[in-house]
Parts: sequence; structure tokens; C-alpha cells
Amino acid sequence: MLDAGVVGVFGKVVFGISNTQFAMISAAPMFANLLGFVWTRFSRGRRKSAFAGVLMSAMLVLVAAVAVLPKETGGGGWGAAGLVLAVVLGRCLMAGIVMLRSAVWRMNFPRHARARITGKFVLIATLIFAAVPAAVGPLLDLEPQLFRVIYPVAAVVGIIGVVAYTRIRVRQEPQLLRSEVRPHEDNDMPLRADGRPHNFVSVLREDNHFRTYMTWQFFAGIANMMGNTAFALFVIETIKDRNDANTLGMLLTTTVPLACATLTVPLWSKLLDRQHIARYRISHGLTWVFGQSSCYLAAVTGQLWLFFVPMILRGVMQGGGMIAWTLGHNDFADKRLAGLYMGIHQTLTGVRGAFAPFLGVWLLAGWEGFTWWGGDVPPWEGIGPQVFIITTLFAVVAWLGFWSLSQKLEAQGMGEASDG
Repeated sequence: MLDAGVVGVFGKVVFGISNTQFAMISAAPMFANLLGFVWTRFSRGRRKSAFAGVLMSAMLVLVAAVAVLPKETGGGGWGAAGLVLAVVLGRCLMAGIVMLRSAVWRMNFPRHARARITGKFVLIATLIFAAVPAAVGPLLDLEPQLFRVIYPVAAVVGIIGVVAYTRIRVRQEPQLLRSEVRPHEDNDMPLRADGRPHNFVSVLREDNHFRTYMTWQFFAGIANMMGNTAFALFVIETIKDRNDANTLGMLLTTTVPLACATLTVPLWSKLLDRQHIARYRISHGLTWVFGQSSCYLAAVTGQLWLFFVPMILRGVMQGGGMIAWTLGHNDFADKRLAGLYMGIHQTLTGVRGAFAPFLGVWLLAGWEGFTWWGGDVPPWEGIGPQVFIITTLFAVVAWLGFWSLSQKLEAQGMGEASDG
């Protein structure tokens, strides 16, 4: 209920959020990852499933709070601002849940089957993410004020998930917690050359392959964050005056991509179990290239039926991306440093998320004139669909980078799937 595919459409149609607020909602899952290291520090020495339950509970409070937001005539105002705030705070909490979930999966499941096992969890989640907008959209088209009932009901249902998650046992958790609290007492704990524990800078400085992997991930992430946010806005602005705007908007931006992700998760999971993440990204990276180029074609023609093509390709990309983003760092990290590596990955995702979605929206639709640091910034109309040419080029660069990294790893005998 705090997903951009739901709130982005609902916010535009019901609350009248601005383009910048739309970009903020779309960017929230991405820039919230800047808190990855904050959550890593807070969770150090704490039981992972129990701490995740605390964060989940706080998220449910935010979901329920949406029901009491004021809806002002003409849109915008405090209601729109409160909706954006709820999404941003919720996504900040979700960043911690993702980090903790990754650690649980790493400890509980072996490398040769980890992607297939976690893929089943992701499969259930994507089915729910795809089904909820299909149900909520028509209800909001029928009566927009029903959000005051829908959101509290969703929060109550979420309590079941919190209770279930806090009961999960993590294998070898006592040893893991001791290593986090007293790393010097663990003789097998990898340390820096000066004998101190690794940190963000030392990992990127010393692990050349992981640093290269993060570089190409950065290019790929910019392509997708810019392109997907801009195209979602383009679709919503095109259809927002229709009577079925909520239904069609959520169908296009959420249900269709996630339905395709659901169908492809098992295939991507099997591939990741067999391949090193760098080799995997060669196949997966093609979905970025084709997806962004199809956004350009659909936006230029303006044909409604063509809007489905980028969303289908986006779903195929998401099917593989959800698994790879959570597990890919494990092919570079020692198991005791898995949380740190994931934190680095999350933080860099947050860095690009802090600017790429906004850049995509501003390049597509421009901005109204405003004052900045005492000077007037004139209005700008943007470059329209040409933004998708830029995102396609970024996707191509990333694909070539992963291909080069995979070749280098294989030449050094390091190109097989591993578990640190």
C-alpha cells in the first residue's frame, strides 16, 4: 500500500500531487537505501527476525495513518504532503527490513539453492503486489474516499506477517551476533591490513571486482530509475482524465510488471543458482536495454496498447532484479561480511536514487519557474520522450561493463557461483 505503483497513481488522481512529489514517491524505495549502514549499525548484535518485526510494525502504523490524511479541494496541500511523507518514512523502514532479510537468507539457505528458495518467497510477494492494485484501483475509481477504509484494513492484515516473521529462527545466529559485537575474537573474521574491521571505504578499495561490479550497477540503476519513473509519469499524465484512471494506471504501472515478474522469477532463480552474478547480469542486462528503448517507442507514438510493452519488459527485468539485488553481493563477500557488502550495495543504490528519478521526471516534463539561492530559475519544458534515448545508452554501457567483468573473472578462474 506504500508502493510507488499504487501511491503514485492514487496520489495523482485523488490527492493531486505535483510532478516533483510523484518523483519523490517513486524515488523513495531507492534513496531510502542510503540508510543501509544506519540499519546495519542498529542491528549489530540484535536478533535479526525480531528487529525486522519492530521495523515492520512501525511500517504498519504509517500505512494506517494514510487513512486520516486530509483531501483538499483542487489537490495538493497537507494531504498530498502527508502522503509523500508516509511513503518516504515507510521506505526508510523497508530498507532496514531488506537488509535484515538478506542476512537471514544468507545464514539459512545454501548457495546452490538460495536463489530458488528465496525466489519462492519473492514469488508470493510479487503475487500480492500484483493483486492488490487490481483490487484497489476499481474501488478507488468507484469511490475515492474508500482509501479511508482500505488502508486501515491493510495494516490489520499486515499484523499477521509481523507475528510470523518474528518467529523465524536464524541458523548459527549466536555465532553471527558474537562476530558482529566482538569481531576481534573471531579468528576467521576477515580484517583490514591494519587489523581493524572492514568498512565501506576499505571494502571498495581492496575488493577490485566488487568495486567494478558496483560501478556498472550504478550505470544500470541510473538507467532504470530515470527511465521507469519518467515513463510511469508519462503514462499517468496521459490517462489521468479517464474514468478508469486508477484502475488502468495501477494495472499498467504495477499489476502488469509484477505479474510478468511472478512468471519469470523461477527462471531467473535457476539461472542465478548456476552462474556468478557478473555472468548473470549479462543476460539480465538485456532486459534493461530492450525495456528502455521500448519506452522511447511507446512515448513517441503515444499508442495506449504500446504502453504495455515497456511494462511487460520491466516485469521481466524485475523478476530477475529482485533476486539478484538481494543475493548478488554474496558472490564477492565472505559470509561474515555479507551484511557490510549488502550495506554498501544499499547505500550506493540510495545515492543514485537521490537524484536519478528526479532527473528523469525533470528531463521528461521540465519544471515551472522557481527561486533558488536568491536567483530566479526560468521555467523549462524538458526534452520529452528523448529522455529514453539517454536511459537506453546508460543501459547499454552497463551491459557492456558486466560482460567485460565476467570475462575478466573467468580468465582468473573466479567466474563460478560461490559463497564467499
